[in-house]
Amino acid sequence: MSLVKEKKEPIEKKQEHHKVFTMENLLCFFIIICPILDVSSFVFRNIFNTNISISTFVRPIIPIIAITYIFFKDKLKPQILIVAIAYGVYAICHIYIFHEIKTTCSYGYELRELQYLINYTFMIMNLFIYMYFFANKNREKEIEKDKGRAINKLKKALLISLTIYIVLMYLALVTGTSSFTYSETKIGYKGWFESGNSIGTIMILSLFIVLPMIGKHNPNSIRIWAFMVTVLVGAYLTTLLGTRTGLFGFTIAILSYALLSIFCGLIHNKKINKKIIIAIVVAFLIIGISVIILGSKTIERRKQLQKEENTIYDDMTGQTAHVTGDIVNLVKQIKLGTLATDYMSEEQQQAILDLYNIANEKEISNTNMRALQFIYHSELVKNQNNIPMLLFGNGYMAHFYEMIFEMEVPAFLYNFGVIGFFLYFMPFLLSAVYGLYFSIKKIKNISVEFAMQILGIWFAITISFLSGYTFFNSSTMMVIIILVVLIVDNIKNIEDEEIKIYDGKRKDTDI
Repeated sequence: MSLVKEKKEPIEKKQEHHKVFTMENLLCFFIIICPILDVSSFVFRNIFNTNISISTFVRPIIPIIAITYIFFKDKLKPQILIVAIAYGVYAICHIYIFHEIKTTCSYGYELRELQYLINYTFMIMNLFIYMYFFANKNREKEIEKDKGRAINKLKKALLISLTIYIVLMYLALVTGTSSFTYSETKIGYKGWFESGNSIGTIMILSLFIVLPMIGKHNPNSIRIWAFMVTVLVGAYLTTLLGTRTGLFGFTIAILSYALLSIFCGLIHNKKINKKIIIAIVVAFLIIGISVIILGSKTIERRKQLQKEENTIYDDMTGQTAHVTGDIVNLVKQIKLGTLATDYMSEEQQQAILDLYNIANEKEISNTNMRALQFIYHSELVKNQNNIPMLLFGNGYMAHFYEMIFEMEVPAFLYNFGVIGFFLYFMPFLLSAVYGLYFSIKKIKNISVEFAMQILGIWFAITISFLSGYTFFNSSTMMVIIILVVLIVDNIKNIEDEEIKIYDGKRKDTDI
């Protein structure tokens, strides 16, 4: 029997063992593997020539696990069921209308149209899931000393994801296996990813979260990591991608961060962090030198479009056409009365004629497809003048292939109707509007990080309006969801601090 008594360590000194397999960690892992899932989609489409890839089955697994956990763990069963029924009823009505109005010229069928509804519904489900696990301050298991830990994990997961994206991009370039952003002219490089615009948008939106991580409140390892990734991403977006979104988007993100750092420093009466300004200047210099030496694929693409503009001739006016060659041919057939209504409805034919006349009157460039599509869909809604279509939409894939609406925000309203606009887009718009209002109202309390998140969500909405395929893309939508979660979390943190200050003053007064 030992005469030496074992020393018992105080309870408060025992190390806490954090669970590895938590829903928060699983959802962070989902963010990290997004680039891998995107590459797998590209490989299956372009090598195996199939629209179904392993990511089609893997991507929904984690969100389904999460929503199932919430459904059985929390007291939200009635609310979840009601929301599910609402989205289900809308989908049935939308697909029924699509079935009734589709014609021979329609670019897609019911299953393809349903894919868009599934993607957007999946987006809303993910928004709810990430809000529940990362911005819900009332969850029982969350204690004061753990506050912010989950959010920091989420931001780090995004940094890892962005790192994987840019490493894969340069790996594709080095190995000579990168695909072209514009395959028909072999301009720009988009690596092993399906869309140049999408990969550019993912990187830029991620920068609105990653750039503040360069700040001094983070460990040196994270700051250096974030800075190196920013430089690599900037060099790619401005010189190699070939899209205006990449070139101008990166410039906007960098300038926004520099100006907000100065602005917030002045508001909070703090010294401006010179290291950040120097780092930004160095990043600009590196990228500027890269543009001068390597040139910019974006500029090359603009020159190529200008050449194309003069190659389309309209023999009805004897001048360069202000619409595409296929639209000119459609107008000829409509005017001759040879275009059958089973190929294109009367309302669509009239919208094509309206488009042709407006484009000629306004002298719109025939390469400005987004402007042409906006005119066509605006005229089509007027011509249809149909209440059910206004409410449930006139179908995204129900139109002539060149008139598929690339501008996502008006497409939500025109193609998915007023109800679709509220169901799919309104949660993000409300977050952006309230976030902006709150930041102006509490301007003395906002940080650079919070301000960048507000700019990030507005940038996403702007890009969705001008370019499109932003919310629809499975990985882009995840970055947007993270922005919304971070905005809501910051708003709650500021409100909590104000409550503490108020309670403290009230106690002092009582004494």
